[in-house]
Amino acid sequence: MKSHSRKINGRSARKGFTLAELMLAISIGSLVIAGATFSLNLWARSSVSLGNYTDMSGSCRRALDVFASDVRMANGVSSSTASGFTFTAYDSTNSTVTVSYDYDTVTKELTRTYDGTSQVLLDDVSLFGFSYFDLNRTATTNALSVKEVQIEAILQRAVLTIDNTDEIISARFMLRNRRVSS
Repeated sequence: MKSHSRKINGRSARKGFTLAELMLAISIGSLVIAGATFSLNLWARSSVSLGNYTDMSGSCRRALDVFASDVRMANGVSSSTASGFTFTAYDSTNSTVTVSYDYDTVTKELTRTYDGTSQVLLDDVSLFGFSYFDLNRTATTNALSVKEVQIEAILQRAVLTIDNTDEIISARFMLRNRRVSS
């Protein structure tokens, strides 16, 4: 059987690594693996955050589009509170329907009820409020004088230990078909 050692200057030398070389290689390998793990974790968290922002932004745009369409056809206001807005509006057949927008602080959802059919427009809403304005563009709480409506909301979703937030401050939507006196 052949030996794996050879003679150098009268001493036998074995092929292989010393303990110090092995420890150095393991240390360097551990640093590389730790760096790769950190980078992968950061990349995954960033990807999820980007998805959250995209989803929240899209749902906000869709909700505001639906709200704008409904409010512009409003002809009467039944209720105007900070967390709810109920009004009558013309539908596609020129009949009137009742439309209601309500924010639930427990479920953190904004729900639209159109002629008895409910649909969640926004979820993960941590803060929400309606603001109302009269014909002179002065803030009002009187349902009889509401001519414009504005929405403010903050959507919030968690990614591991970080919260992603998206804030809405809408333009004022005018109730075009509603007659009010100054």
